[in-house]
Amino acid sequence: MTEDTQTPFHDFAGAAGDYYAKTFLKIQKSTLGKAHINIAATIGSFIWASMRGNWLLFWIGFFIDLVALVYIGASYKFKTAAINVADEIVSLTAAGNSAAASNKTLLLERYENWTGSNFLTAIVIFIIGRLVFGWLADRIYYRQYNSWRVDRSKNSNLRVNRLVLSAVIVALIAPLMLYRSTQFAPDARTCIKQDRAVTEGKDVSFKNRFDCKVISDFPTLFWIDRPDKISYPRAEDGTRFVKREPQTGKKPINLHTYTSGVIENVVGYLTAFYGYFFDGVVGVLTVLLNAVTAIFVGTPWPIMMGGLLVLSYYLAGPRIAIFVGSSLVYLALFGFWQTAMETMSLVAAATCVCILFGLPLGVWVGKSDLGRAIVTPILDIMQTIPSFVYLLPAVAFFGIGVVPGILATVIFAMPPMVRLTSLGIQHVPESTKEAALAYGANPRQLLTKVELPLALPSIMAGVNQVVMMSLSMVVVAALIGAGGMGFLVTRALANSNTGKGVLAGIGIALLAMMIDRVVQKASKASQQ
Repeated sequence: MTEDTQTPFHDFAGAAGDYYAKTFLKIQKSTLGKAHINIAATIGSFIWASMRGNWLLFWIGFFIDLVALVYIGASYKFKTAAINVADEIVSLTAAGNSAAASNKTLLLERYENWTGSNFLTAIVIFIIGRLVFGWLADRIYYRQYNSWRVDRSKNSNLRVNRLVLSAVIVALIAPLMLYRSTQFAPDARTCIKQDRAVTEGKDVSFKNRFDCKVISDFPTLFWIDRPDKISYPRAEDGTRFVKREPQTGKKPINLHTYTSGVIENVVGYLTAFYGYFFDGVVGVLTVLLNAVTAIFVGTPWPIMMGGLLVLSYYLAGPRIAIFVGSSLVYLALFGFWQTAMETMSLVAAATCVCILFGLPLGVWVGKSDLGRAIVTPILDIMQTIPSFVYLLPAVAFFGIGVVPGILATVIFAMPPMVRLTSLGIQHVPESTKEAALAYGANPRQLLTKVELPLALPSIMAGVNQVVMMSLSMVVVAALIGAGGMGFLVTRALANSNTGKGVLAGIGIALLAMMIDRVVQKASKASQQ
């Protein structure tokens, strides 16, 4: 290797330039040994990385050492706790309380085991972490060299003044993390009592205040007076009115309790004064569900099975029809036919509602910037919230039963319908729309004869997703009385009947696969 070849490496690395010149050339030629480790980096860890100006390596090394340090702190915490428990055992034994001493002995053994396991874990993490860091060091440092070759303003050379920033970072993070690992954090109830004691002017030690403010849960910044207790009784003429009961003399509450109370009051007000609206929704959905149930459940099984086979053959071909037939035989042989048809009724009703509202909403979102700005954040929230949360508004406004289960399923399954319909409308070529308008198409004709047909593959994908998500929600909706296959799974879970739960789960999976295959094949056939 000539001196001119080494010059860039020396200019970049500064100290130990010969080592990095040889190492970087091996990396360029792909001859660097797989077990190659930078000894200086292994010893110096994040200190070496900060002096070299590689902050990615700094955070990797600092994280590894910090985790090891936290485990050492935990070992110290449990060791101290074990000493305290041992002293308590001695005191209880001397007092003749052998039962309490026996219980403390179990706790002592646990603390002693945790002391050893945490210390051993710290040693393992430190050694393995340092070796991994040393293995990564030259490989990541070489990437920094490549960036420096393009932009000479990038960090290079070994500079001691960079230790100032790393020292600030370590000072801000490490002491508090170490202290947290050596202390048992107080629980929320203890901190609430302590905050109220401080408010009442009682003496609380600085350590207890610090622990509650810093190493426990996020502190309560302020307290709010309890709002009036609100109820909605009926007057003598049968009408409801708002009754308020002041909560004077009671302790203040935090923001969480206050806000949850406000939400409950709003829900109570709506159900008390606008119950007729929710009853109307229940009535409409009940009619729809009864009509669908009459088809799936009311039809004798030979006719329904034959109809499903013919439909799957017509829409998806013989191979899918054979799979559908095999799935239906499984459901029938294991006694799931009736509940499977109930599940199909729930899914069909939910899918109808999703298409009825999701299709026009998706068209509006696809064609209107205002609609996109309004609906997109709502869809983001709907797809982010856990599925169990959807049960709360359904139960609050509509009670327990099949209809609330359908509504929770609709809320959970509608976003894909809206998004994919919108996506299909937006992807219709502008040239095609301009041609239709040039031939005299009005907005309604443009939508029905151009945009919707061209967006049909995306819309069908939305329908497929609606069906799949509706089936995934069936088990959750069974918790509020939706019934169907989901009820079998939840009952098996409650009774720890693993076999029955697995069989019911397989049945739900077969239902999903049946519908998915048929819808996909039908969608592809419509495109052709």
